[in-house]
Amino acid sequence: MLSDEVINKVIERITTRIEETNTYVLKKMGESVGKLRTLTPTQAQQLAQIMQYGGDYDKIAKALAKMSELNVREIYKIFDEVAKQDYAFAEQFYKYRNIKYIPYEQNIALQNEVSALATVTAKQYRNITRTMGFATHENGKIVYNDIARTYQNLLDKAVLSVSQGKTTFDEELYQIMKELASSGIKTIDYESNRSIRVESAVRTAMQGGIRDLHMEIQQEFGKQFDADGIEVTVHGNPAPDHQYVQGKQFSNEQFNNFQNDIDAYSYDGTFFPAESEETGRDRRSIGQYNCYHDIFSIILGVSEPVYRDEELNEIIKKNNKGFKFNGKKYTMYEGEQLQRQLETEMRKAKDEQIMARAGNMRDKAELSQVKINKLTDKYNKLVKISGLPSKIERARVSGYRKIKVNK
Repeated sequence: MLSDEVINKVIERITTRIEETNTYVLKKMGESVGKLRTLTPTQAQQLAQIMQYGGDYDKIAKALAKMSELNVREIYKIFDEVAKQDYAFAEQFYKYRNIKYIPYEQNIALQNEVSALATVTAKQYRNITRTMGFATHENGKIVYNDIARTYQNLLDKAVLSVSQGKTTFDEELYQIMKELASSGIKTIDYESNRSIRVESAVRTAMQGGIRDLHMEIQQEFGKQFDADGIEVTVHGNPAPDHQYVQGKQFSNEQFNNFQNDIDAYSYDGTFFPAESEETGRDRRSIGQYNCYHDIFSIILGVSEPVYRDEELNEIIKKNNKGFKFNGKKYTMYEGEQLQRQLETEMRKAKDEQIMARAGNMRDKAELSQVKINKLTDKYNKLVKISGLPSKIERARVSGYRKIKVNK
């Protein structure tokens, strides 16, 4: 079985490509603004039309199309990798039951099932990327436009600002560019007027798709080797509602109770009461609502738990002990959430800096660099105080380079 950490790294092959394309689009927009910055109004108007109906926008459109094509292929590869690992883990139980184990490469039925599940996620990916655009503010309201319209609006604003001089041009265009960098390319639901960054939407879809794959084939394996139970996987710093269930073994019946919000008992007799509004008890099902736990089929009484109780209790103790940061107490789980927020803010600030540099706005690029420096210092302080492993690579942005800030 692939660990949660490895699965997240696998998913990053797709989300990193999206983030790199996002930065490329923003950079091309910045370059387009930079080309208009020193022209006369007439020259700016003429060049803007050329860029809008060909040239730079064609490059943007091709980059987006290439990203989608490569990522759809990647989805099928990822599902194949996960299924192979799951199937390899299950081999021991086939042998225990004296059931013939067919190698994955020869198991056409299993491959077809995996491909069908991958197709569902690939379709979801296409739906997510079909309505890509940016969020900006107009007259105090959030306005969503697709990428072509956003690019056109940016050029129109640049042409309008050319006659007002470099200072005014830089101030107005930098504010727009900051908005675009903060927004990032989003997937937009025009009916509900809601949006989410594409990489976040795709990450969630991939995690859900892989969990569905894992759950479905585990259930199929369980039927084949007559499994009578499951074991819940374990990861560090679990969410509060799942820290006591991870690592536990359940009979199939009791796990079904747990998943359907009914009182349930693990194989070792631990009681898990149902969710209750009266007590305020909240209990998510395994593998649902951003839960990163999975299950694997086992034979009760034969399969030794992967983690001993002492190890599970130590994970809980360390998570709850937590740390203090800037005067506030955090669990390790909450610290990881803060880590993620800072990584996202760093990526946005780096996109701002890249756009400003591409637009030949050195002073504005320095402002963004100051923000990046402050966020990086805060991140490093968080890692040092909390003891959490640094994931600074998640704040990486292709094309970013640090610049010197003039005091």
